Amino acid sequence: MANGQTAIPLAKRASSAGRRPGSVTIYLALMAYLALVKIIITFVPATFRSISQAAVFAWPFIGIWTVAGLIGIWFARKTGFPEAWDARVSTVQQLLIPALLGIGLSLPFIATDMLTHYNSLLAAQYNQPRANIDFPASLLIYPGGAIIVEVFYRLLPVPLLLWLISNVMLRGRGQSHIFWILAILTSLIEPLTQDLDVLPFGMTLFAVVFLEDFALNLAQAALFRKYGFLAAIVMRVAFYMIWHVLYVH
Repeated sequence: MANGQTAIPLAKRASSAGRRPGSVTIYLALMAYLALVKIIITFVPATFRSISQAAVFAWPFIGIWTVAGLIGIWFARKTGFPEAWDARVSTVQQLLIPALLGIGLSLPFIATDMLTHYNSLLAAQYNQPRANIDFPASLLIYPGGAIIVEVFYRLLPVPLLLWLISNVMLRGRGQSHIFWILAILTSLIEPLTQDLDVLPFGMTLFAVVFLEDFALNLAQAALFRKYGFLAAIVMRVAFYMIWHVLYVH
């Protein structure tokens, strides 16, 4: 057993799986939700704010997210992550705490935008009436987006690299330390790819938005390790419901 390793014994995991749906079942249900969103927006087109937003719901990409997530689940089980709906994790830990964290982390974003109006500036920069997808399409699309970014930012890369570095290269040593290094590095993906558009409005604003996005992602990584990937998704869905759906900008 690695130092600081939080691996879950296989016997306990098997017992848990017998009482609650396993990670694969829950993940396929999430993929079914993405497929439902795709069908709905095909017949009732939604107003996406960019081509890239619409592209992630294309059928080939839904297939990619499905395969990538299932691979991530396999490696997550090899590296001691809880099941998505683990019997040893309470409903409060699985749903309530992540939801409250998501809501709480939306508040600094809102405060920053109210002080600087940077989202309106970004929308104007791209000749858009507003930054967010219009309601009621936003109620469907943003939860789907939360699922997709979790696969891309955490569910696949973190367990895969953790398994490769700790389980294979280091023969099970240093798993806890390596996880946190990976958590920090992967938490930089979204700020480094999504926040560069804020740079024209000043380094101070960019630094604030960058740190807010980094904190959001790092909190999700911690939830993923402690309570499973469903908790991380619940947190981002709660965040999106406040920041992208209820907060109008």
